[in-house]
Order: sequence, then C-alpha cells, then structure tokens
Amino acid sequence: MDLSAITYSVFLPLLDTIHKFLSSTGLLSYGWAIVFLTAGVKLILTPLTFKQIKSARKMQAVQPRLKTLQEDFKKREARLKDDAQKLNQARMDFQQKMMGFYKENDINPLGGCLPLLVQMPILLGLFWTFSGSPFQEKPIFVDVKIVSAVEANKKHQQPYGKGEIFVDTAGKRARIALNAKKLTLVEGESFTLKSAKTEGEADFDPALVTWKFFDGKQSNEFISLDSSLADGSAEIKALKAGGKVKIQASLPKTIEHDKFFFIDDLGDTGIMNKESKKVNYDIIILVLLFGISIWLSTKLNAPKLAPIKPGEVEDAQAAMQRSMSTMMPIMMTGMMLFVPLPAGAFLYMIVSSFIQAAQTFFAQKRYDKKFVDLF
Repeated sequence: MDLSAITYSVFLPLLDTIHKFLSSTGLLSYGWAIVFLTAGVKLILTPLTFKQIKSARKMQAVQPRLKTLQEDFKKREARLKDDAQKLNQARMDFQQKMMGFYKENDINPLGGCLPLLVQMPILLGLFWTFSGSPFQEKPIFVDVKIVSAVEANKKHQQPYGKGEIFVDTAGKRARIALNAKKLTLVEGESFTLKSAKTEGEADFDPALVTWKFFDGKQSNEFISLDSSLADGSAEIKALKAGGKVKIQASLPKTIEHDKFFFIDDLGDTGIMNKESKKVNYDIIILVLLFGISIWLSTKLNAPKLAPIKPGEVEDAQAAMQRSMSTMMPIMMTGMMLFVPLPAGAFLYMIVSSFIQAAQTFFAQKRYDKKFVDLF
C-alpha cells in the first residue's frame, strides 16, 4: 500500500495548515501541530470511545454470569462428546445464547476495534510523513545491472514514475523522480542519472541531491559513480559485467532541528542514528513515556481481581490476566526500542494514549455508577 498519495494530499497540507496557524500564536514547532491534531482526532472520536468504554465496563460487570454460562456449556460439551450431532447442535445453541446475552445487556464484543481502526490510517500516515521530506532526507533508489557485450540485447531502462515527496523551506510540495528506476547497462557503457520535478509547486534545486552507493561505500567494482557534476546529476559507468548495484539519491531535509521540548528533531528515527552512530536520547525518552502510557492504559482497563489469599490457588484465567497486566507494558516498551518509528509519529501515539487514559478514567467513573448493581 502506497501511503505517499495520502501523505501528499492530506497529512502534509493538514499539518502545514495547523502549523501556520499555531506559528502565528508563537508555537513554532511542528510538535505543537501534532499535539493539536491528536487532540482533534480524539475529540472527534469521543462518542465512539465512550461507547467502547461503556461496552467494556459492562462486559466486566457481567463477567460472573458469562463465566457461569461458559462453565455450563463445558459440562454439557463433556456429556455429549460421543454424540457429534448433538454436540454440534449444543455448540450452535450456545452461540445463539451468547449472542442473545450480549444483545440483552447491550454489549458489543468488537466495540473497541472501531476507534483503533479509525486511528490506524492516521498513525501510518504520520509514520510516512515523518519518514521523509521535510523532516528527513528521502532516498530514491536505482537498481543497475551490468551485462557483457554479447548480452547487449538485454539493455533496459525503466522510468521511475511520479517519484517521491519533496517539501521546500516554504512548505510547498512537489514530486521528485529520477530518469531511471532500473537499468541494465553493457560493460563499458555510461549513463547520466538525473532528478527532476514531475508535479507540484515546490522550489527544487537538483544540485542539493546527494548520490552514493546503497551500502555507503565510495567505490564499487562493477560501477563507477561521479557525483561532482555541477547540475546535480551523477555519471555512472559500467566497469565489469555480472554485477548488480543499488545507487541511492537522497532528497535533502528542509527542516533542520525542529525541537519540541526534549525532542531534538521530529524526524529522529530509532535509538541509534545510522549515519552519525549517535544515540537518539530523545527517542529513548519517548519509548519510556510510551511504556508509561501503556502501563496506565493497562491499569485502567484491567478487570478488578480479588487479592490472592495465603494458600489459595488462583483461577488460571485470573492468573493470566494478572500476569498480562504486569508483562504487557514491559513487552510493549521493549519492542518499541527496536521499532524505527520517527519521533513525530511517537509523539502522536503518546499524546493519544494519555488522552485515551483520561477519557477512560472519567468514563469509567460515569459508567461504574450506572452498573453498580451488576458488579
């Protein structure tokens, strides 16, 4: 799925509009635009969120009755295990009874999925947005294959298409493409790689494009690369047949060090900068804040479990719920240390999670009073 079209037409214009408005009030960082965007999304989703919380709390309230129904079915299932026809009928009856139970108590077991499904495209769009221009350099790749003179019939040039997103310092957008995406060159042949604007109004200077081999090395046994041309193009020459080489052209980032509180750059990605090998401490702090938000959310949504008495053997399901409440925040936090998520997308997740926690807290107070007779 190519999210660049959504980023180009929706997310970048939306963030830019919010940013320009907030800049007039003195809030200059794009971080504020993310905070306000997140708050707006959560506000719009409030009815769905409260409906989901209501359904979840009612589900917890009727859990003892639900457990009784499940245990009765297990006993019946054990009695009918040798009669396949009656067992299938019993399962169908149980499913019908469960559906009736949910309908009678106004519970939607899938109610919590809708707010998540609505927010997922937003998170993916922000991930795509902060992974490229203007917050990061955006690479464009060219795959080059070198063949011998006897294979000259295999010469091939595939154009790149509409290209990658570029945003200039004024916030205007464009698409930048190369004159080739895949090349097959004959040994000894030369080719000039060029970048050009295919659409959009952004001011683009091809001389700002930087060229290198994908592995970061300055030389290659199959191809020579001359990126010193004044017009910003690159001259490649096929040196030796039998090789495949990936060349990278990088579009420049046009926002330098957009700080937001402790975040050095909203385009920072991963706990280690691959180019400079420096540790991104802002990402580590964001991961820890994400872990706290997950812990808070887990604590608010966890079912109320009775304390374990000395010598008491806890029910397996309750033990699993208690264990997951402890382990889930730890596992999620550890996992996010290795996910290359841009700081801007991290910020959206964290702000969204804390707003969700506040909504959950107040909604639970409201609905627990209504369902007091059910608990």
